[in-house]
Amino acid sequence: MFLAKVKKSIIATAKHSAYAGKRVFVVQPVEPTGREKGGEWVAVDCVGAGCGDTVVCGSSPGVAGKLFTLKRAPIRTLILAIVDRIDSKDIA
Repeated sequence: MFLAKVKKSIIATAKHSAYAGKRVFVVQPVEPTGREKGGEWVAVDCVGAGCGDTVVCGSSPGVAGKLFTLKRAPIRTLILAIVDRIDSKDIA
């Protein structure tokens, strides 16, 4: 699991049936301080996230298939939670 910032929405006229009715976003992993790290990912939204939100993303084999009741889901990363705030005395 990792923290990320939702950067932009992905719109596609043709897509795999596993994506039907689901919102897909480009997310940028971030540190708890908000500093970007690593490359961008494509993630399927499970919680109603929007552009600009800080979210918790996860990727585990088979989770998308179970969550969306699909036999085979070509979905690697899911947006699992929207972050309200990050509290830590250790964050600089």
